[in-house]
Amino acid sequence: MNASEQIVEMAKKMMILGLVKGTWGNISMKKDDKIYITPSGKGYDKLMAEDVAVVDTKNGKQINNGPKASSELPLHLLIYKTFPKIKGIVHTHSIYASTFAAINKPIPCYIEDQAQIIGGKIPVANYAFPGTRELAENAVEKLRLGVFGILLSNHGAVGVGRSLNEAMIAAQIIEKSAEIALLIKTSGEEGRELSEEEIDKMRDIYLNKYSSDIAK
Repeated sequence: MNASEQIVEMAKKMMILGLVKGTWGNISMKKDDKIYITPSGKGYDKLMAEDVAVVDTKNGKQINNGPKASSELPLHLLIYKTFPKIKGIVHTHSIYASTFAAINKPIPCYIEDQAQIIGGKIPVANYAFPGTRELAENAVEKLRLGVFGILLSNHGAVGVGRSLNEAMIAAQIIEKSAEIALLIKTSGEEGRELSEEEIDKMRDIYLNKYSSDIAK
């Protein structure tokens, strides 16, 4: 399966999982000196490999003649430029994560898979207009914390990974974590957040032992 086909497969999975509605959200993967990214305004149910935009990482220009790359291309470009180990990005507009983005609150770390895969609490990047350099810079600022998942204020969520597969898993864990956090808040009970020591230990095990296949 080539890179464009992988993008199509993951885009359809993102839609089936309910992480996006309509044509919103986008995904990409970096391979060598190229970025393969979903096109602008194309429904994922009808997406085909030839629709995937191919962008040169050196100059940020689209190099194929298919549909125009996602309007969030600046976000993807800056993340890849800033974090060389990141090879996949999944930007979603899922319900629970977007709820936290709308109230501008980070998602507390209550569960072990969030600690392992995301790296702790999921922070909120400051608001900026969609598709802008400012949005990209705000997102990168929060990703510098070392997490694999962030929220975009009043917008959605971004999962990243050392592979497209890992980025998709991160996006799912962001949504699961947000749902759990909201359920805790409405339960009348107080959840126990994992300590920084617990998070660091689990994160280290995940990154250096458990995730060898996921990161490929």
